[in-house]
Amino acid sequence: MNKQERLIWYNKEFDEISEEIKSKESLSYLDFLRIRNFKLQNSSRESGKNMQEVTKEAFKLAENDEIEKAISKLLEIHGVAIPIASTILAMKYPNKFCIIDRIVISKLRKDEWLKKYVYDTETYKKYLFLMRGLSKKKNVNLRDFERNLFEGNHI
Repeated sequence: MNKQERLIWYNKEFDEISEEIKSKESLSYLDFLRIRNFKLQNSSRESGKNMQEVTKEAFKLAENDEIEKAISKLLEIHGVAIPIASTILAMKYPNKFCIIDRIVISKLRKDEWLKKYVYDTETYKKYLFLMRGLSKKKNVNLRDFERNLFEGNHI
């Protein structure tokens, strides 16, 4: 999206959201998310072209299981830390990558990771290997295993 297209989208999106919530007594959760994403889009300095180049390279690295390199590549995107980078990879490859999250880290009793999981690629790699191993041991696919831990379900 070039600068002119972004401006058009931004103005149109503001008007649409405003019109939708004017008559509401409160915001739904989805209204809130749309407003937040609208604000984040406006504050991002990332170009669409760079986003495509970076993610294309990161996906190639991820396909080859070059975990730390793939995560590091995604960290080049303005505003992305490891939790978002891991989410991107988990959505692209749900059977191979998982989302790092402080709730799951705590449930795994790896509290020493809590101080560095946002920025340390090695911590993500350790987390991912642990999650892959546990999901395999429990005979549950990685995404379901991760989601169950996050939600506090018994596995």
